[in-house]
Amino acid sequence: MSIVIELVTVLVEILLALYLYEGLFFGHRYRYIAIVYYTVFFAAGVLGTFFVPLPWLRVILLFLISLIGNYITYRTKPMPCFYFTGLYYVTIFLSDVLCAAALTVVGRGADLAMGESERLVYLALGKLLNLFLVQIVLLIFKHDKPSSFSIISLPLLACHLLSLFACYRSFFALTGEAGSGTILLTTLCLMVINIVICFYVKLLESYYQRKSADLAAEKLSVLQRQYFQSMIARQDETRALWHDIKKYVSAMEAMVNADKTADAEKCFAEIREKYERVSNSVDVGNNVIDSILSDALRRARDADVDLQLDVWVAPELDIPPADLYIIIGNTLDNAFDACRNLPKGKRTVNLILRQSNNLLYYELTNPYLPAEFPKPGRLHGYGLKNVKSCVEKDKGSMEISSEGNMFVVSIQMNV
Repeated sequence: MSIVIELVTVLVEILLALYLYEGLFFGHRYRYIAIVYYTVFFAAGVLGTFFVPLPWLRVILLFLISLIGNYITYRTKPMPCFYFTGLYYVTIFLSDVLCAAALTVVGRGADLAMGESERLVYLALGKLLNLFLVQIVLLIFKHDKPSSFSIISLPLLACHLLSLFACYRSFFALTGEAGSGTILLTTLCLMVINIVICFYVKLLESYYQRKSADLAAEKLSVLQRQYFQSMIARQDETRALWHDIKKYVSAMEAMVNADKTADAEKCFAEIREKYERVSNSVDVGNNVIDSILSDALRRARDADVDLQLDVWVAPELDIPPADLYIIIGNTLDNAFDACRNLPKGKRTVNLILRQSNNLLYYELTNPYLPAEFPKPGRLHGYGLKNVKSCVEKDKGSMEISSEGNMFVVSIQMNV
């Protein structure tokens, strides 16, 4: 029985490490290397438990394996790797100390060696406390957490605390008349339920992020189809315009010579309208940017907004198309919305998107009414939260500022 207890304890330690490291290390992960790494981690934990008599030597061995494994598996930088790897072992140490201290304070410190049942409940209590500390660490340090992560964590933390209390009471119930089998089963169920809940919450977060990306990709696909259909229509109109341009010029010359100025102006207005319809598209050489900005011009025209574009990018960008759509689309949505209540002559939005070597700079400037500006400390529009999440995921930076009733969003990303 004691061998099974120690094996389960090591397995729980590996699961807690997996849960923590997957949340802290936000780089790409080698899947098969991760499988090998955590298998070696588990084997080293088992061997260290049964064959290494000195606890501190076992901790050093596991720490070195974790350090090397995290560095190779998650392709992280040396200092963050060392810091976050050590942070996990700090939570283990604190959970053991706090668990032993709590039992000692109530006069039950000597009961830790009473038997296998008490040992099992003690270990379960310690691992539940470790899970609680790991959840707090993720709440503080998790890099790619969504904006609602703190809200999601509240019921999780409450669940951990209640489970800790139930496990704590079970430890003392073993010395009473209660059946030890029921208590042990309840304790193990609490530990398993807490760990499973955490992993399911992580899966739900990943599902939410994938769903958001899929929705953005679907919208972008629709925009691209509309863009290509529009380009085909523009090409047909361009060919027709070039075919008829000489006829229009000859007709206007005849009208002017015949002193029919009004008819000549009407003919010129017709030519200008056709030209504007043909030129109302974006062609910067990048299909994704072209489709997004062409749709932006259409929406700007519908909202009576003067959208000024300053764009120069490479044909291919090392940024997911869905992220580009979220970043540009959401910021433009906020800009057009801010211009809604302004006079038509002041509805001017300036968009700069320029690439310099491996740096992509994006800036959007729009006017706003002072009464509609958000309170200090809050983002201008809910969509900017999604924008910030995409920028951080792509390891970029984002700044939001306002001056003279002008709202500015500045973003820099590596490409």
